[in-house]
Amino acid sequence: MNNSTTISIETLDFLTQIETNNNKPWFDANKKLWEKAKENQTQFMDALQTELKKLDDIVIKEPKKYVSRINRDIRFSKDKSPYKDNISSLIARDSEDKKCKFYIHISPVETFIMSGLYQPEAHILTNVRQEIDYNGSDLHQIINDESFKNFFKEIIGETLIRPPKGYDENHPDIKLLKLKQYLVKRNFDNKTVLSESFIPELAETFNAALPFLRFLDQTLI
Repeated sequence: MNNSTTISIETLDFLTQIETNNNKPWFDANKKLWEKAKENQTQFMDALQTELKKLDDIVIKEPKKYVSRINRDIRFSKDKSPYKDNISSLIARDSEDKKCKFYIHISPVETFIMSGLYQPEAHILTNVRQEIDYNGSDLHQIINDESFKNFFKEIIGETLIRPPKGYDENHPDIKLLKLKQYLVKRNFDNKTVLSESFIPELAETFNAALPFLRFLDQTLI
């Protein structure tokens, strides 16, 4: 794997600098650094989607369309910093938005992948809970698998205080039923992010998440 398919130290350096110089004058004076980081992300995503396509029927895009915007939406935020200090990509697994997406977030402070249901609509949550109620053994088989545990340990997400409507506190899967989000997450250190092993690591992580994502996919109707 050549260097054009790795995240460069220059990209992480730029993200570090924008964190401490988050203002338009600095950005305008250093825009060439952003252009290089953007090109780096484009090449990286081109290589990554090729690897992921071997594992699942992801939506292949022109790589530059995977480049995240540097500008923050500050309209409803107390933080008025104009620029993001990370780069990210959201990979679709279905052109009609009927499958869980795969999110990659890269920054010098925290790099991670996350996938599953982040802000599911009410009817989707109802579907997921019904699927767990009816076929909880299928989900337990997935999350108790050694590969899942090695990569993610457990399902994460915000949770209800009380049981959802229609479910008893003594339900054997009440902890799963109380979830409002159904997510898996894995973090990576900067050494891995900058190495040639990062794309293979992401592909392995994606593959380990697939049984869980496919369990959720069937509720996205």
